[in-house]
Amino acid sequence: GAASTIDFHSACNFASTIQTPMIFFCRNNGYAISTPTNDQYAGDGIVSRAPGYGMAGIRVDGNDLFAVHAAVREARNYALETSSPVMIEAMTYRQGHHSTSDDSSRYRDGEEVRLAT
Repeated sequence: GAASTIDFHSACNFASTIQTPMIFFCRNNGYAISTPTNDQYAGDGIVSRAPGYGMAGIRVDGNDLFAVHAAVREARNYALETSSPVMIEAMTYRQGHHSTSDDSSRYRDGEEVRLAT
């Protein structure tokens, strides 16, 4: 959900325009609160937006600690060497509720959670 806000787009555009060495880390857990990502956007995830902002992008298995560490290390080195932003999209699955006031069983069934975990 946050990647669909004007703040996200403004930050990405601004960081690229002024060539800020920073990392945008998006944990894509398949939901924007209760909205599945296929109802949130039509494109191929979040990292596919990176070229539109003029920045590099990395997609990584967010469940693999070592892969995430390697991706962040690579992104950090690239950002510092080129003085430009990098976007990382860590693909994962939200196993629990979004917050204490959320009941995710209202919008996804137990079988979906079982298959994803």
